[in-house]
Amino acid sequence: MIGYPLLLRPQYDEKVWGGRRLETVLGKSLPLDAAIGESLETGDAAVVVNGPLAGRTLGELARAAGETLLGTRGALASQPFGDFPLLVKFIDAADVLSVQVHPDDQGALGLGKRGKTEAWYVVQAEPGAALITGLVDEVTADEVRAAIEVGGLDALLERRTVACGDTLIVPAGTVHAIAAGVLLYEIQENSDVTFRLYDWERLGLDGLPRDLHLEDALRALAPGRRATTPPALPLTGRRAVLAACRYFTLERWTVDGEFVVPGSGGGSFHLLSGVEGACELRGGKGDAVRLERGHTALLPADLPECRLVGRATVLDAWIADLATDVVAPLLSAGHQPEEIALLGGSTGDLQGPVASAQRARSSRRRRRGP
Repeated sequence: MIGYPLLLRPQYDEKVWGGRRLETVLGKSLPLDAAIGESLETGDAAVVVNGPLAGRTLGELARAAGETLLGTRGALASQPFGDFPLLVKFIDAADVLSVQVHPDDQGALGLGKRGKTEAWYVVQAEPGAALITGLVDEVTADEVRAAIEVGGLDALLERRTVACGDTLIVPAGTVHAIAAGVLLYEIQENSDVTFRLYDWERLGLDGLPRDLHLEDALRALAPGRRATTPPALPLTGRRAVLAACRYFTLERWTVDGEFVVPGSGGGSFHLLSGVEGACELRGGKGDAVRLERGHTALLPADLPECRLVGRATVLDAWIADLATDVVAPLLSAGHQPEEIALLGGSTGDLQGPVASAQRARSSRRRRRGP
């Protein structure tokens, strides 16, 4: 049994496009004189810093504790790699990232990796800052290749201006990039497979051009696929669903006093990341854990109950049963099937559960009669 909230120490990655806002905005203690682009909050290398498991990595615990840590759905998602299945990041784009694409699970299989579907939550954005969210007009891979050869890819990229609080779901196969001036939270499948299409002709940290992966990227991209902005659908006054797919569900919780963490029935862990304010996590054995802005904690699947006390905005990532944990509660809260389906973006993962729920409702109405 684990039975208490685990506070995590992230891993920082220097990037040619990185900056210092992870420190100045989120309060992280960064290495001196380095442009830090990413704070990897979870993943196999993240280290527990509190309680009896202090010093252990999530990779170690995922292998040793299995369902106790991950839950039944989490343990299933960790296979066949036996790792921690979800990766949370904070990303500071002081400059634009490369134009890139991630393969889906089938496309990454030959590399011995997962694919990468992800979602973004904008923590801060400069006025007019944008994200590259796909290709315009459903152009073909051959047209993308031709545009790159003549330096004209920019004209084929779709951009979307964003502001603090916006959420986007980015399915595998989407051509995308985070542009300059955006600080965001990312939840993704635990995968490091990225194929660069274009890198703005710049040099890397070593003074050399960074590698491109044109052929792999062209095979992986789905020309009509885009990152989309689903509606934030409230379940209660303090809890809203921002995105949901087979890999993860992302929620935003507003803590104003006391907030009781919804149970998963042993199905999944919860990953809690503070994006505003601060709160304490109280539950299980041991002392309360303080969750500050820019920090992440893991609630193991075996934690029987946990309360958040304070004033904060917290993002929760977990592996939900889409029909039972997402569609049914949102329908009960009065949301329409069409808007619930948008939470999955172009993954289409909610279309089946929504259609099943609609059929079940129609059947109940027929049984009740006129």
